[in-house]
Amino acid sequence: MSVENSSYPTIRDLAYEIGLVQINWSFLESEMRRQLVVSESDADLAKGSVIVHWRNHLKKVLLDSPHPALVDHLKSLDELASQRNLLAHGIQSVSADPWSANSAFVVCRGTAGEMQRMPIEMIRRLATEIDAMRRWLGRVPLSFT
Repeated sequence: MSVENSSYPTIRDLAYEIGLVQINWSFLESEMRRQLVVSESDADLAKGSVIVHWRNHLKKVLLDSPHPALVDHLKSLDELASQRNLLAHGIQSVSADPWSANSAFVVCRGTAGEMQRMPIEMIRRLATEIDAMRRWLGRVPLSFT
């Protein structure tokens, strides 16, 4: 029996989904960078991460004009960033048996040393949610004010 005849995800499928998360994250950061440039809040963009600069800009905007949808999306972004960072910086092991159900997953170590198992379905959902966040940010007024 060859892998082509298998019914379940392979390591290659798992790698594809992890890669999709990273690509979607890059697109999300590009949207953040674009918004910072348009809002003229990009003076220090060369230093540090884009997401930190974008979060700081958004927090300043929220101080001036609290907006519940932006607050909720900022919380969602923090959750997405946490999950994405596990995949980007914390992979400890991967597993995928193309002949066994529910065998495709990664095990990641978080910043506090905790281990988290992420099944392929969770990784797929993460990629979709990151893309949805990027599309939502693209509709947010560029100046936020």
